[in-house]
Amino acid sequence: SMKVAHFCTFPHGGAAAAAKRLHHGLLDQDVDSHFYYFRDEQDCELDATYSQVAFPTPTYPGIVGFFKEKSDKQRRRRIYQLHDTHLSDRPADQETFSMAELPAPTRLDWKSINADVINLHWLSFFADYPSFFKSIPDDIPIVWTLHDTNAFTGGCHYNNDCLRFSDGCGNCPQIAAAHPHDVSLASLTAKRNSLRQKKIQVVAPCQWMLDLAKQSSVWPRKTKFKKIHYGLDLNTYHPLDTKTARAQLNLDPATSLITFGAMEINNPRKGFQHLLPALRMAKANGCNFECLVFGSGKIEQTADLPKLHQFGFVNSLDLQRQIYSAADAVVVPSLEDNQPQVGLEAMACGTAVIAFDACGLPEYVTPGKTGLLAELGNEKDLAEKISELLRSADRSRFGDNARSIIQSQFERKRQTQKYLGVYQKLCDNIRR
Repeated sequence: SMKVAHFCTFPHGGAAAAAKRLHHGLLDQDVDSHFYYFRDEQDCELDATYSQVAFPTPTYPGIVGFFKEKSDKQRRRRIYQLHDTHLSDRPADQETFSMAELPAPTRLDWKSINADVINLHWLSFFADYPSFFKSIPDDIPIVWTLHDTNAFTGGCHYNNDCLRFSDGCGNCPQIAAAHPHDVSLASLTAKRNSLRQKKIQVVAPCQWMLDLAKQSSVWPRKTKFKKIHYGLDLNTYHPLDTKTARAQLNLDPATSLITFGAMEINNPRKGFQHLLPALRMAKANGCNFECLVFGSGKIEQTADLPKLHQFGFVNSLDLQRQIYSAADAVVVPSLEDNQPQVGLEAMACGTAVIAFDACGLPEYVTPGKTGLLAELGNEKDLAEKISELLRSADRSRFGDNARSIIQSQFERKRQTQKYLGVYQKLCDNIRR
């Protein structure tokens, strides 16, 4: 049978959640799938199909070792210098930026992995590109699932409309002390050089991400591109009776409820700085509702905001289902996002979604059918869409449509089958 090895920095977080869904989907189809991660910061409960990746340190004899050590030292110095100049004092709430080269090499022990196909996910702070890719044999096909833009840029995880990665980066708008030969150029060049001999199939969950990836200069000439939506396990994410869900959460059965959440509430890309003014406007316009909030971080309850029920970081699937099912609508105010899983999960629980018309969101939020879209960054429009949905008589029809779109297009078995088709084709091409 085919052996697939997934690589992801962490076994937790947004990218990992999507990667794990694929991994378990493959296991359900009796594929020999294994998930390698670099660090587990949340003590996840992981079964035997997960391993923390170890990097064996090769030893070099005599004079070779002496020169190797010297060149490693120079390399480390160069990398630390790039980091200190451009990245060391980044504010905590700024979007992630990560380098392609790390101080220590990360060579895989290929003999122990020995997979037919590699499926890469989120590799930041884990893979030192030159040594990592050198340790994977050139004839092993690589499928790269894009969870953000980092794989194909000079370091940014969301490009904020900048297309410098299409011809080489440098003068990066997201770092300190940018100049033509800054860390973004160094990283993009390292990526391009590391991938040169590789057979790569890029997979993105949405068209927006795929179109961006196609413009990058890092991919080898024969790279292929394909869109495969994220897939949810619909036995896990399913609607609960709204009244029951509200009773379990001690919420008023009669009030209107809006849910919103993200891994990090204060990440500007997730758009809460636009949602809060919209909530104030909707309330001021006489729309009577309360809000359920989940995710790391806290929002200050003020008199001009509707009542907030804050759940903090939610790990429990039962609680997630209750929060989604209790709501009349879930708002996903992302300004830049791939295929936000909060929206997909909400829809799988039979709840309408209100979002900004941006990036991957219009691929599942169909205005008037599964929810409503507001003009990107327009708070007044977002407030109007919230009021419109809460006043609408066919909220439940939106929810039913939402669930059926997830069933037909975002279901895990369907995602698994599509990936299997991709893996199979890549392996067949090698055997020829």
